[in-house]
Amino acid sequence: MKTYKEYLEACMAAGAAMRTIGETIGGRQIQMLTKGEGIPRALIVGGIHAREHITTDLLFALTAAYDGKTALDIVPALNIDGILLAQNGLNGLTMRMKDRAFLLRTNRGSEDFSLWKANLRAVDINNNFDAGWGQGKGNVFFPAPSGYVGSHPGSEPETQACVRRMDSGQYALVVAYHSKGEEVYWGFRSKRPYPEEARRVAEALGYSLKETPESAGGLKDYWIEKTGRMGLTIEVGEDRFPHPYPVSELPVLIKKHKDIFALFGEIAERLWMNGL
Repeated sequence: MKTYKEYLEACMAAGAAMRTIGETIGGRQIQMLTKGEGIPRALIVGGIHAREHITTDLLFALTAAYDGKTALDIVPALNIDGILLAQNGLNGLTMRMKDRAFLLRTNRGSEDFSLWKANLRAVDINNNFDAGWGQGKGNVFFPAPSGYVGSHPGSEPETQACVRRMDSGQYALVVAYHSKGEEVYWGFRSKRPYPEEARRVAEALGYSLKETPESAGGLKDYWIEKTGRMGLTIEVGEDRFPHPYPVSELPVLIKKHKDIFALFGEIAERLWMNGL
């Protein structure tokens, strides 16, 4: 597989523009790639949960291949620190001894971080957004490999980077990529915007369309709560495979998703032109 840098270079060679939208806890730049021009735009975010780094590989591939006119902003790896930890363990990161000890203690003494979901502060980014914060099923209120909501809504720089983008007023559609289950999650509590468009996305992928009554604090949840616009969480890959999702299955995911960016662009443009 390509390195993160090699993926970025391949996307820029394919015509993508790149900008930095923030930094992680570990001081790594969070990069956003843009394909297409102008507004309307869709924002697509992957690599939110560390062990779900297959979504980062998938979004890089889809970004390089996209040749539509509608502008798409893609953040392939929001939680870069966590991804490196899940892939390489503690030896893959340079950090202070007390931070290493904290992570090891939080991981119950295990040096196997392959199932880690959180960032380097042991906060689950997808539970850290200001939308029903702390009210989701499985939320915890102490540092953990998954589920920790953080000290307050938006406490993490990774969350803040996403919020700044979503609050910019540039988007008709926001999509968060996760794995696994072959499902498209739609709506947040009483807000269920654009059911027909959500159904189109699910049908295009051959995934089930579901609501998320027990969800809170997620990226999609924040977007829908704050704007009432269309937001989706897409869970890629079959449940029969373990976490982390096998990289050998990436070609299958690319084939299944090969036309989805064009559909995102079409939906974003139509929603924007119709006044959302």
